[in-house]
Amino acid sequence: MMMLSAASSRSSRVASVWNRNLYPILCGRGLSSAVGNPSNESDEIPTIISPIHTSLALSVHFRHPDLGMKDYEILSRATAFLLNVDPPNLGGESPNLSAGESSSPPSTHNAQGHVQKSAFPHLKENRDLRKELLRKQHYSYDPASGPPRLPHELNWLEFCPTNFRPKVHVVASSHVISPWLWPKYYGQDWLQVLTQEHVRYSLEVWSSSEGLNSSVNVDHDGKLKGAYKPVAKFALNPYPIHHPTEMDLAVIHLKQEEEALKQIMKLGIQPLNLPTASDFENDDSPVFEAGEKVLFQGFEVYEANMTDQETVSGTDKANKDGDDERVFHPYSSLGSLSFASPDRFLSQTKGGPLPEGLCGGPVIQLPASREIGKQAPMNIRGVVEGIVPANHENPQIAGHASFIPSYRIREFVDFAERIMLEQIIDSDLFQRCVEMKERKNNTRGTVYAENGNILDSEDDDDAPADPKLLAGIEGTGDSNNTPQLDREFQDILSSLHEKHSPEEVDAILATVERERKEVAEILEKEGGDVDDVIERVRRKTYEEKEKLMKEIMDEMTGPSKTS
Repeated sequence: MMMLSAASSRSSRVASVWNRNLYPILCGRGLSSAVGNPSNESDEIPTIISPIHTSLALSVHFRHPDLGMKDYEILSRATAFLLNVDPPNLGGESPNLSAGESSSPPSTHNAQGHVQKSAFPHLKENRDLRKELLRKQHYSYDPASGPPRLPHELNWLEFCPTNFRPKVHVVASSHVISPWLWPKYYGQDWLQVLTQEHVRYSLEVWSSSEGLNSSVNVDHDGKLKGAYKPVAKFALNPYPIHHPTEMDLAVIHLKQEEEALKQIMKLGIQPLNLPTASDFENDDSPVFEAGEKVLFQGFEVYEANMTDQETVSGTDKANKDGDDERVFHPYSSLGSLSFASPDRFLSQTKGGPLPEGLCGGPVIQLPASREIGKQAPMNIRGVVEGIVPANHENPQIAGHASFIPSYRIREFVDFAERIMLEQIIDSDLFQRCVEMKERKNNTRGTVYAENGNILDSEDDDDAPADPKLLAGIEGTGDSNNTPQLDREFQDILSSLHEKHSPEEVDAILATVERERKEVAEILEKEGGDVDDVIERVRRKTYEEKEKLMKEIMDEMTGPSKTS
């Protein structure tokens, strides 16, 4: 029987990296204060965030005829999790929960325990479902979810209709997905004969042996108490995308995703979220704060004894299929950030050094106290990479967990999604998407011709300058006496600078200037109500995005092109 174990080599690699690149982030405090003590956690640490809802058990099987194998055997096991492609909606709900759906039954009580005003919540669900269906009737494509954003702020896959791209990524460690790509981790020579065609992947959902609806309170101090069992298994497509510069990251995707995702979410799994690139650019909060609390969640992989085999269903069947005797068990530990480098963060963990199997698991950002108890989206703070050995020469970091921070995850996800989009849509349309993504640095804004096409800068005709018309609009005439608009403009400008980067403020102001000129031109040529004209021009600002989406849909659903 062949299987891999690389815990020691992973620990050594993390240790050597931190010997070279480690630097403490003291934030103006002494070292002891920076390191912190995760055992003194706040009472606000939620006990309802469970690894059986945030994480999945990943198994990689292989078969190679040159190794004399007739059946598939286990190659590696670890943790994976689902990551939403689209950001959460403005209401905070998951983008993969359509109206009327929920990963858990609707509650008749609010967070304070009081009965909801409506005794018939299913009626509201039906109304929401009807609104969703009516909304889709007005779109030629299924639009990206999440809050309204400018085109350059969309994630790459959001340019593609949801019918033709995944809704979630399965995030895992690259060394678990494709061990042969990591010869420094493993010493087995036979591993180098393996390629992607020799392996297959699966995810398991685990649940308490007492049933799906049983309540599980988690102390976040290590292995969860009680017995657990696998309740469903789902296949993955054998086409992973790995990080291009050897960060231990990979994404892979569900087979028959629509049906699989429905079943997974019915079983209680909650896809996690990652801030967009625009969110990171506009966020002024510190990237790292020593002492910040996070949750490390996933599955420990350990050797099962006879008691374990009796309490874990499916073990006998797994052994008949050539599996090893290791089993999964859900694990959750509170962590306290201690040190950071640009590519890795270190954290103390309440449950002691993380066990084997947690690699690829989510590091979860704790929700705000006001959100505890609600079905709010959860953001990841990073992905587990490994541990620093407990016998490390530097006692300040010995036994700490190492994880790749979220901004590095976003860079990789953007890289992977760009590759996927380029494979999904026509090359000309892909280039249009690239241009729209890069247009955030165009301070002129988008300029349209009368036929709706985009004009280059040399084709941009000047807007009419009828002095009578312009004089009627405060702030556009020669007079500088516009105190009301001046005050309002300065207030708006201050607000923009608080929430957006300088480049984005320039782009917004350029768009406003272009719209002002268009409004003046229409009023001069056609007349009409000012509010109606403003609405007409504002709608035109988003026509470019709508036009591109329609072209992508036509490309996806139309007849194949012939040369």
